[in-house]
Amino acid sequence: MNNLVGLGVMSLGMKGYQKVLRTQKITVRYANRYRLRLQCNRWKNKYILTYLEKELSKGKNIKKVEGSEILGTILFVFDKESFTQEEFTTFLNYVVRQTDLAYEYAPVTLLNRIYEQKLRADGLLKHATLGLVDVDTAFFLYTVVQGTRLMKSTPQTALGFLWWSYTILERSNRKRVAN
Repeated sequence: MNNLVGLGVMSLGMKGYQKVLRTQKITVRYANRYRLRLQCNRWKNKYILTYLEKELSKGKNIKKVEGSEILGTILFVFDKESFTQEEFTTFLNYVVRQTDLAYEYAPVTLLNRIYEQKLRADGLLKHATLGLVDVDTAFFLYTVVQGTRLMKSTPQTALGFLWWSYTILERSNRKRVAN
């Protein structure tokens, strides 16, 4: 019975891994003796590419690894002239595993993009209001108004808005003291 359960778990794991291989969409852009260039959209992140260059250069029979963040390509220069099909498949699986591991070490880019948009909105609001209002001020005013408006009908929601306005005020006071 344990063998059947183990076999079932192993086959489910293999199906998941095959799905990862398909979603990676790695293509061979160039191949000749000693050189191979692979391309993948996931490699257009500079942190992922830096990690891959460092880790993949430690691989067996790899002399040099160079990546292009703009194109999402990685160039490999090998010690061997050619590989068997099994060796090449093992190598590609190694590249896929390392790409998946790279995401653990990459910083979160969505939060950085949101912060950049907040800075852009800050600039626009300050410009439009002659420096009187920024994003923090606008959110503070919104939460105070909503908190006072909802106090009679839903006091718990109102307290949430007022707590949020308090934290915005405290954060901007800390920024002011630091400057």
